Amino acid sequence: MISTARLLTYLVWLGTTILWGTTWVVIRIGLRDLSPLAFAAARTTLAALVIFLIAHFLARADRPQSHEIRFWMLIGVLQLGLPYALIFWAEQSISAGLTATLFATFPAFTVVIAHLLLDDEPMSWIKMGGAMLAFCGVAVLVGPDRGTNPPSIWPVLAVMTAAASGAFAAVVVRRHGRETSTLWLTTLQISSAALFLILLMALLEPQIQVHVTPRAIWSVVYLGIVVTIGCYLGVFWLLKRMDVTLVSMSVGGEAVISVFLGASLLGESLGIRAIVGLALVVLSVVLVSFRNKLSFGPSA
Repeated sequence: MISTARLLTYLVWLGTTILWGTTWVVIRIGLRDLSPLAFAAARTTLAALVIFLIAHFLARADRPQSHEIRFWMLIGVLQLGLPYALIFWAEQSISAGLTATLFATFPAFTVVIAHLLLDDEPMSWIKMGGAMLAFCGVAVLVGPDRGTNPPSIWPVLAVMTAAASGAFAAVVVRRHGRETSTLWLTTLQISSAALFLILLMALLEPQIQVHVTPRAIWSVVYLGIVVTIGCYLGVFWLLKRMDVTLVSMSVGGEAVISVFLGASLLGESLGIRAIVGLALVVLSVVLVSFRNKLSFGPSA
């Protein structure tokens, strides 16, 4: 019989997967009214303000030492700040479904980085094959096709760079974050991402596009509160209890949700190439997570 702790872990994993699967479509919707860096900065700033107040009043005694604060804020730029900037910029020109599928190469990057940095997550032939399969899926999605124009290479590279950056940061959290309060770990990383994106917006978006519409407000609030706070609290909690590659397996489910939401809500193309590429990437996610086991650690 499944234990309560294991059941809770699976439920948190499933919940974060479903919520994150909606993210890519909401980004496309919000970009109709907001420029990418302004949108990303607004999302993270709102999330940072709310979660800082929560951490201050509920976990003041668990606040990390100053050296830990600096470290986790630096990792937050790699975990959220840089990936958000790249993804929001890329989604101006490529679909939500394609963006989510490209980002689902995250576990392929994770398994390589985890092999290098973690003693308990070694590389195997199955994981290596899964990582290679992910990039075969990307080739199917973005390669030349008769009668159609492939997507520009720069948004594709931007999303994959975001995946690699996030993968590195996730492995660092897995290695060094077990003893840090989950609430403060989330707070520090979201806060540093917000500061980074505000600075980037000031430098790169001198003419900010902001149309304050109900659609824009809803997009910022949903991504900032529900997704950013809810999902990152969930994923940092999971990283203390599950192998990092198993946690990262959720991106396969996210990609599937995003592809079908994009097709149904935004009218995005759902041709044979999209389905084959998605299938290859999802299969790669399964393979790189093969035989990873839950390892329950201390609660925080």
